Order: sequence, then C-alpha cells, then structure tokens
Amino acid sequence: MRIVTFGYAMFAIYGLIVFLEYLLLPYFPYATLELLEHGSAILILGGLVAFFVALTRD
Repeated sequence: MRIVTFGYAMFAIYGLIVFLEYLLLPYFPYATLELLEHGSAILILGGLVAFFVALTRD
C-alpha cells in the first residue's frame, strides 16, 4: 500500500508544479518555468513505475 501511496504522491507533486507554474509566471522567466515543468515529468514516470511494482509484487 505504501508503494501505491508513493505513486499517487508523485502524480500529485507533478500536478502541483503545473498549477504553480501559472502563479509563478510573473516572478520567473517563462523558459525556467517551462524547464521545471518538463523536468518534473520524470515524476509521472516514477509514479507509473511505482504502480507497476505494486502490481507485480507477490
């Protein structure tokens, strides 16, 4: 159950980053925020891997 919680947390963190991108736009350059958003997409991969691990565990 902890693995699934970890996977959901990774998706939630990614969603938070995407949400905060629009709020931080006046304070940071667009290129920096876009790089942060695209770089944080690795969280989606981590979440999917966590779900795969949870499904394949005995």
